[in-house]
Amino acid sequence: MKDDPEAYLHEAIRTLTAAVAKEDALSYDEPPDWVVPVRHALGAFLHQADRPVNAEAVYRADLARGPDNGWSLHGLSQSLSRQGRDMESTPISQRINEIWKHADISIPSSCLCAVDAKSRAK
Repeated sequence: MKDDPEAYLHEAIRTLTAAVAKEDALSYDEPPDWVVPVRHALGAFLHQADRPVNAEAVYRADLARGPDNGWSLHGLSQSLSRQGRDMESTPISQRINEIWKHADISIPSSCLCAVDAKSRAK
């Protein structure tokens, strides 16, 4: 599978989709047992697979669980932009700027685990 990046990507999406289901089955706890939502990685890998509609659904589900999560808002904004829905993306981008205004980093993806080489070069 190492020699076939496409197969790796599809296997990652399959595995992360299963992980989301397991994460959803965890009992509620505060703070959560799992700090970084698996949906952040799943959405990022869906972007890499050029599946922005699927990624949008993943980010919207995550935002229903944790509104104003900057990582998911970033992914949602990317999803909408990649679908040519910039008018919907603009207010989300503005909200991201407000949420991240004190951050000392800018993020290229909803999960740094899925940043591709092009994004790393920026």
